[in-house]
Amino acid sequence: MPTSLLSLRGVSKRFGAVQALSDVALDFAAGEIHAILGENGAGKSTLMHILDGVHRPDAGTIRLDGTPMTFTSPRAARRAGIGMVHQHFTLIEALTVAENLALSLPQTSRWRFDAAAAATEAQMLARRIGLELSAPDALVSGLPVGARQRLEILKALAGAGRVLILDEPTAVLTPQEAGQLFAMLRQLRADGRLVIFITHKLREVKEVADRVTVMRRGRVVATAMVDAISEREMAEQMVGDIVAARPRVAAHANGRPAAIEVSRLGARGDRGIDTLVEVSFSVRAGDIFGIAGVDGNGQRELFEVLVGLRRPAAGTVTVSGRPLTTFTPRAALAAGIGHIPPDRHRDGLVLPMTIEENLLLHRGILERFSRSGLLRSDAARRFAADLARRYAIQSAGLDAPVRALSGGNQQRVIVARELAERPAVLVTVNPTRGLDIAAARAVGDALIDAAEQGCAVILISTDLDEVLDLSTSVSVLSRGRLGAPLAPPIDAEQLGLLMAGAA
Repeated sequence: MPTSLLSLRGVSKRFGAVQALSDVALDFAAGEIHAILGENGAGKSTLMHILDGVHRPDAGTIRLDGTPMTFTSPRAARRAGIGMVHQHFTLIEALTVAENLALSLPQTSRWRFDAAAAATEAQMLARRIGLELSAPDALVSGLPVGARQRLEILKALAGAGRVLILDEPTAVLTPQEAGQLFAMLRQLRADGRLVIFITHKLREVKEVADRVTVMRRGRVVATAMVDAISEREMAEQMVGDIVAARPRVAAHANGRPAAIEVSRLGARGDRGIDTLVEVSFSVRAGDIFGIAGVDGNGQRELFEVLVGLRRPAAGTVTVSGRPLTTFTPRAALAAGIGHIPPDRHRDGLVLPMTIEENLLLHRGILERFSRSGLLRSDAARRFAADLARRYAIQSAGLDAPVRALSGGNQQRVIVARELAERPAVLVTVNPTRGLDIAAARAVGDALIDAAEQGCAVILISTDLDEVLDLSTSVSVLSRGRLGAPLAPPIDAEQLGLLMAGAA
């Protein structure tokens, strides 16, 4: 093996009662792509945050080019040549694309900002690596999730020197965009840089990585050359014995009534531009309707209209035979529409509140356990404990803050809460984004269970595997228009091309 560029010995980190990392020893070489695998909560992100200067280790040493390093901040890590793309975005929403990028440029003055120069550099960098960049003067607060992810990648590349860390970077990219990203990573490898690549997608490990390290419960359990280990062996190292996936829900007979009908729906974005154009579809009770597409093609507006967060500019939405006349969250809930939002931290949970409080944070649940405006706390707690047990939410206790849970367990909290009210329609956006194999399968199984119990599930997703694995039929949303539904079996390559805008 080549001489190590980055070396870790005895690295440990504890958060309260949780031992996040225990005696981690790893070597990373210049000119390699090194994948890190592990369940949610295995310690991957904690380890990367130590390398990125977000956390300080309790014990252990980090050497870069043989020199002991102590990263006291992300700025210190960047000065040493380490850049990171975080799974949860670190962008400043009140600033523009160019301004966010400028914050990562090493030559940027602390006292003067040249907006035109930053915009030019942003466009040059985007063209060089082949990723589409939003307008440099666009505010980050108005960008869809996919555009924010691409900006995070550009930021890290702008500031990184020898080491680039990517945490689930392909979660909202099409196969074609992921292919462009991988080509860029291979170029970085050829230039002698080290790329550390955190992913839950075993296929991506086989496609782009040279070596893979598997972590479990804060420890390194295996490191191997990718050519010498199979996908199944990697999965077993991560989670133990592999349970067979649930079969996809079978499409129901055409005679079954539609639970939701959307007709000629139009919507405008925050800048007044039409982002949905005459979108029409219907979903029967018991079906899972997949809507695939690159983020930024109207998914956010469609989700917000269906759950009452945005008024449509045109068209109708009918639920269980009754047209929606008011587009508010209360009206959507009253009509029987539940939802799993695209960003669990920003839209799905109140992070400082407890797990129990988040499990109860639903109008229907609170009304069920309230009397004369007062919560029947004992009954509510028993209900929350039952949900936690049924959905296998692993925690130190219901009184722990929900922010202390792994991403997979946080998502289970949202799924448990929304399905507890047995909605007629469930609108979900990227429900398994950033989840490990076990957590993603648990969420997928919950959606299948809901469909089998008569729920109409609308699955809006940028993840082809997720759409193909779960949906009874699929349409592609591109440039605000919804294509004709496709029934399985569906060719993944063709679907990826449709997502990318091919006719």
